[in-house]
Amino acid sequence: MPDRTWVRCVKREQRAHGKQHFGVGGALAHGSDPELEQLGDARRMGLALKARLERAGRRGELEDRRQVGGEGPIHAPKRSAEPRCGTTLAPVRSLPLTLTACFVLATPACKKSAPSAPQSGAAVPSASAPGQLRAPEHLARADEHGEVPTGGFRAGSVPGDPGRRPDLEPKLVPIELGAYKIDRLPYPNDPNQAPRSGVTREEAQRLCAERGARLCTELEWERACKGPDNDRYPTGDGWDPACSKDPKRCESGFSTLGMGAALGEWVTSDIAPGSAKALAVVRGAAADAPAEDHRCAARHGFPPTTRDDKIGFRCCEGPQNARVLPEPALGDAYQKVHLGTERLVELLKADPLTASLAKDVRFFREPDSAETVVSRGPGDRKGFSFTVAPLRWNPVAGADLLVLVGRSGENTSFVLAYYLLGDDTYRLAGSFILKNEPGPVALAYSDDIRPRLHFSTCWGCPGETGKILFRKPERVAIVQP
Repeated sequence: MPDRTWVRCVKREQRAHGKQHFGVGGALAHGSDPELEQLGDARRMGLALKARLERAGRRGELEDRRQVGGEGPIHAPKRSAEPRCGTTLAPVRSLPLTLTACFVLATPACKKSAPSAPQSGAAVPSASAPGQLRAPEHLARADEHGEVPTGGFRAGSVPGDPGRRPDLEPKLVPIELGAYKIDRLPYPNDPNQAPRSGVTREEAQRLCAERGARLCTELEWERACKGPDNDRYPTGDGWDPACSKDPKRCESGFSTLGMGAALGEWVTSDIAPGSAKALAVVRGAAADAPAEDHRCAARHGFPPTTRDDKIGFRCCEGPQNARVLPEPALGDAYQKVHLGTERLVELLKADPLTASLAKDVRFFREPDSAETVVSRGPGDRKGFSFTVAPLRWNPVAGADLLVLVGRSGENTSFVLAYYLLGDDTYRLAGSFILKNEPGPVALAYSDDIRPRLHFSTCWGCPGETGKILFRKPERVAIVQP
């Protein structure tokens, strides 16, 4: 079935102030519905509005300091007094509030594309297209092998793909392997016998050796699964559940059958080798596993002494390839980076959720605008650093994101998060649009707090600060209580 992206749209209108917030969440793993973030009660929103009105006069003094995109001082546009969403204005003292929550289901078109080489200026699909079982050219016979030639492929997965574990799966990396043979079916590689399962990894290695073969490395297994086209799944860009029901009729690009379709499979590789947390790698998944677990790049860790009826193995022949998959590493929590305005406009246009922002786009001026946000409030920084420059964010090992704030037109500000796919190649992870808010908006972060940072228009003022949250396995939620 087509992959799905649930998008949350949360709109909060303060009629007396004419300000609107639109929050858009990114794709969710496993195609599950996103939870609706708690919006807060009317009292808290009333206090936020009161705080805004109390500092309205003070804000006028700050407008001369508001700088954006390298320009000189500018004056923020007046806030619109026009009714929004068909409502009417009411006296401030009544604190009328309108809360609206809506869900939008965005279903990307089922377009087949190679996930290994996304275009830097184009939107990258948030999930895979539906797969289609590839029937083998001939029915399986005992002791057949798939011939994998010398050559390269892209190991790993695309950030933001459903089910991806960034701490286990590296971003796409080119790997060269020598030629080898791989059993066409799981051991005993005979269509007339049930696959052997419930053995430890050491037992699997011994059984392969008795046949003059060896257990495959995980990179050899992954290349055979992805085939010459670097497919996400053994069935192409998407998963066909028919493969779990009849794996012998499900062929990958290198003629192997049922790669990880109905069984997990032992390989020789380890997760975190040499450490106390080392685990043996299992590739593929059982028939009843979620579709995402059948991705060719999916890695699962088990103690090597595990005996499980859902774990089998297959053997390889030929000199063992020495290349190993690079383990995702934990880098600096936050780094300021440069992103040109023209490149930002390209990114905005590339995704339909942000295309409307791609006009008169400006970054706020660093550091003046960040200081403006702090000075609007009580002035207590609470141990956070403040910036309006784009930030490269590493919340967990292997997760690499870009977070930025800016302005579109005269009175719309935004907060955006992107997955970093490669050099200057991005995929939208989440967005939050502030209507009738000229900014500036600043990011508040601490190197000691990796899983979250904040955005704010007035630091320390009720209702003026939101959160950018990383949620495992790999999702970004941008919310404002």
